[in-house]
Amino acid sequence: MTWKAWDWKFIATTVIALALGASQIDLSSRSLTVRLLATSPLQPVQNIQNLQISLNGQNVESPYISTIELTNTGSKPILSSEFDGALQIQMANEAKLISAEITSTTPKNIPVRVATSENKTAISPFLSNPKDSITIATITSGPRPAFEVRARIVGINEVEFEDNTVQSSSYWKLLGRLATSYGLVFLYFVFTPIAFRDRQLTMPRGLAFCIAIACAFGSVGTVSQSLDEVLSGLPYPKQLSFLIGLGVTLLMAYLALRYTRRLIETDRLKD
Repeated sequence: MTWKAWDWKFIATTVIALALGASQIDLSSRSLTVRLLATSPLQPVQNIQNLQISLNGQNVESPYISTIELTNTGSKPILSSEFDGALQIQMANEAKLISAEITSTTPKNIPVRVATSENKTAISPFLSNPKDSITIATITSGPRPAFEVRARIVGINEVEFEDNTVQSSSYWKLLGRLATSYGLVFLYFVFTPIAFRDRQLTMPRGLAFCIAIACAFGSVGTVSQSLDEVLSGLPYPKQLSFLIGLGVTLLMAYLALRYTRRLIETDRLKD
């Protein structure tokens, strides 16, 4: 089979992959995310005699202040009429919710209200455009607070809750990143002397496989995170990240195929 045939097959595969990927993207996605940004104790670690903390005349034992952010992370507005009642943030452990208030909104002056009762905070339905956010400060007593969210909204199966106060990456993911990083370091020390001393290398299949695996894992993590950061301020960031990532990856594969073809034609790559 000639390389021209492979080129045409690659182009056809690229077009099909892009078409299938685009058909799977929901450009009118709805998503609402509640993030716990910070939790801090208000009482000193060392007990001070006769020191009491009170709120509205009520003593608070072991108080914690928490910052919670509610953000429209989708690409479509959520109307107030699409809420089936208030969005509720409630305690998921033995902590007691004392108070909650809105500290800021983006953009400013979003007409939204919160009410606290029976150990939960109710956020009234409101119009939320993409990237709109509401920041809420809560005061709790007892153990370090844990929160959970309950809401029913048209087009949203579940409101996501993210606890940014805990480590999000698992132990095995961290080990995988370390292994990939040190694999790339190993390859650096293998190929640098060859490059500077003008040596020729007949590459064993095992080494080629290790290079492919290390580059694949290293590039996936870096490209995904970088694209998310670059496109975060644009409309449809998730969809753009997918399309651009897929398109550039296929372009790189095509260029690599052309380069390999050139190596074979110049007799620098042999079977």
